[in-house]
Amino acid sequence: MKKRKSSVVYNADGVEFNIYPVHKKTPAGRVRYWMLVDYSTGKRRVLNHTSEKAARQRADEIRAALPKGQADRLALSNGEWQSVCFATEVVRSVNEGYSVYTAAKEWAVAVALLNGKASLEEAVRFYLAHHKDGGPPPTRKAFEQAASSYYDSKIKSGMSKGHCKNIKGRLKQLVKVLPDGVFMDELTAGQLDNAVLGLGIQGKTRNEYRAILSNFYAWAAKQNPPMVGKGVNPAKEMERHKVKHREAGFCPVGDLRKILAGASIKRPDMLPLLVLVAFSGLRPSEAIRLDWSEVGADYIRLPGKKSKTGYSRQIPIQSNLKSWLALWRKSSGPVSAPIDLAHVNQRIAEFSGVTLSHDSLRHSFGTYRQQLVKNVGMVSDEMGNSAQICRRHYLNAFCTAEEAKEWFSLMPPTVSNIVNMPSAEEVQFVAAGAKAV
Repeated sequence: MKKRKSSVVYNADGVEFNIYPVHKKTPAGRVRYWMLVDYSTGKRRVLNHTSEKAARQRADEIRAALPKGQADRLALSNGEWQSVCFATEVVRSVNEGYSVYTAAKEWAVAVALLNGKASLEEAVRFYLAHHKDGGPPPTRKAFEQAASSYYDSKIKSGMSKGHCKNIKGRLKQLVKVLPDGVFMDELTAGQLDNAVLGLGIQGKTRNEYRAILSNFYAWAAKQNPPMVGKGVNPAKEMERHKVKHREAGFCPVGDLRKILAGASIKRPDMLPLLVLVAFSGLRPSEAIRLDWSEVGADYIRLPGKKSKTGYSRQIPIQSNLKSWLALWRKSSGPVSAPIDLAHVNQRIAEFSGVTLSHDSLRHSFGTYRQQLVKNVGMVSDEMGNSAQICRRHYLNAFCTAEEAKEWFSLMPPTVSNIVNMPSAEEVQFVAAGAKAV
């Protein structure tokens, strides 16, 4: 038994009752009464007794008459009982006939499943946001299994083999560094970031991985049934790395002379590809697909289906390129022989001794062409790049107009008035290298 100010809290077999004394004036003088506070009827009532002992006995009688459920309720404090009443009203306002017990049970199970990852409200809002159309629920797929299906879908859609190979290779690299058998919807942006960083690649390539993963998740959400919930795309939250400005490396004119001389001697099959890239700015993948029917007298008309961007473009044929193309011109058929583009620079180094960086000949065209025309928009249209990319890479202060003119003056050896052809020393150097090989 404990006292609270002037009242006494009496515990009757697990149910607490408040008992407090009251003094009243009567004709016979001041009389002391003991008041018992009772909530057993669902409402507050105060029962008057002549002694504290009588109040306790009445509390024991009330407790003995209570069923178990009601006794448990009365074991709650006034504040706790008030909270239960409020909760009951809230539950009834949402769904009439829905009990507090059922609501509490569902809440407990849901919170346990979430395990601190989100609040129950956040989980419900997320579910509703991604199931508005009433479509089929997601069928969870392991990352590796989904990646294989994604690659197959790209092949079936007619995407270029090179692009599909790039997607397959990069997703395969991620499979190696991600947890074995991990499901797509289990991965977070942080996990994907760490996986990409673990590959030891530079910022530009990291951004490319981010783009591939973002497209991958968007595709997975659109499948039937979807592999992830609608809107689930952790790749969008991956870090976007800032790429430092770097001027594209361009090939010196003297090195191109060695390359053309070496190809003429040892790899004449590569000459069409080399001159198309160096003097028209075509991508090697575009040049290898070019047909003679698309090469006019003054322009190359590249159809969208053969362009990396999917957009057709018209490219002016420079005067020296006309002379080179005249060596092999036909009415139709491939302009270039089928060549393994993955090892082009290695073959060039073998027959010429010149080591080129990736896409060096195409970058050289852009740099020299910009130096001559002073028009980023024109270079952008001819190369099929954005003006932003051209401005970033091809405004090179180390390239001179004289070098640019010399680049577009390199002519084939069969032209009678040879201009800027390789010197005798250069030809001897390449020939000696060919014999050594």
